[in-house]
Amino acid sequence: MIIYLKPLIKMIVKNDSIDGILNINKPLDVTSMNVVRIVKSFTKVKKVGHAGTLDPLATGVLPICLGQSTRVMEDILNSQKVYRVILHLGISTNTYDLEGEVLNTKDLNDINYDSFKNIISKFEGDIEQIPPMYSALKVKGERLYKLARKGINLNLKPRKVKVYSLKILNWSSPFLTLDIACGKGFYVRSFANDFGELLGCGAHINNLSRIRNGIFSIESSVDLEDFKDRAQNGDWMNLIYSIDTVLDKLPKIIVDPKIEKIIKNGGVIPDDIYEINVPDKSKCKVYNSEGNFIGIIIFEKSLQRWKCYKNFNLAI
Repeated sequence: MIIYLKPLIKMIVKNDSIDGILNINKPLDVTSMNVVRIVKSFTKVKKVGHAGTLDPLATGVLPICLGQSTRVMEDILNSQKVYRVILHLGISTNTYDLEGEVLNTKDLNDINYDSFKNIISKFEGDIEQIPPMYSALKVKGERLYKLARKGINLNLKPRKVKVYSLKILNWSSPFLTLDIACGKGFYVRSFANDFGELLGCGAHINNLSRIRNGIFSIESSVDLEDFKDRAQNGDWMNLIYSIDTVLDKLPKIIVDPKIEKIIKNGGVIPDDIYEINVPDKSKCKVYNSEGNFIGIIIFEKSLQRWKCYKNFNLAI
């Protein structure tokens, strides 16, 4: 334990200036909030949050935001995700996963590869999906899974979600493996149940992993235990992604010191001193003349002006 004292003290001294994102590979049976608590404990960073809940039974990419990067969690949440799911066909459960109570079973004699191809298109594009009762979604301030455990079942309204692609990777009865590329708000649990119902045999999740979340992939993630070891040894800082890396879809502009000051003060940029030419008048990420990321500006339609959306005071 003594050999860890020095690097831990070093981290405590620097914790106020640590801003960025960690790509943690969440292990099985660990909650997303527990990962946050572990990172907070090992790094001594005061402000830590995760960008997108993973169920305890799910593994994979869990972006952990440190310091000022918590202000771009929304951008990560809105990014495309890819899930790898193994469905167990022929058995439906009340939780839509392998830990739930079995509701129905059915043989798979009539199920084959062509069965999947015939219905896969019904789950692609803009679709409507009813959230599962066993989820972290809140209704009137209470998590749905807490209501479900009390035996309360609500009639939830369908929500519009986006599915970019569904790819069948393997079929070995009764298990079907797929990759699902989707947008914000998509529930793999609901997909599993709906897919099984449409097949006519029922289905539930046997295994689930998020293999991509925006720019973060499973290949570039770090296992939680490896992170803890590196944090104890004081060499975890090179695992951090800078804040602007998650804003890869935004156009980039470089401004002079005068505009930099306006942005740092949260002001509006006058057209007569600086003209911003970007194809899509929405948002831009901004760098100063030294190449340092300083913030995000947004086009305010009511003013017909660009103004500061978020500014960052990052240690260089």
